[in-house]
Amino acid sequence: MSRVDRVASSIAAACAAACAAFFAAVAPAAACSVCFGDANAPMTKSVEMGVWFLLGTILLVEAAFGIFFFVYLRRRVRNVRDPMPHPALRLVKKEA
Repeated sequence: MSRVDRVASSIAAACAAACAAFFAAVAPAAACSVCFGDANAPMTKSVEMGVWFLLGTILLVEAAFGIFFFVYLRRRVRNVRDPMPHPALRLVKKEA
């Protein structure tokens, strides 16, 4: 085993020991003040609805991207004509 390999393995062992010590010393997380209270409180229900709304929004945007790329690739495979053809009148002359 070369010197570089020994140094690398000792650094990896030190990092693993540091991670193990960190996770062993961490205290359990406490819930926030909204979640810590009554589960049927209006504030808790509002936060819950907000989270579901944001998740739904993200899913809709991702679905729209997926549908867009699916339609684009399907049209590309089928060689469909471009829905926006190039203009017949050029505003800038092409240099030869």
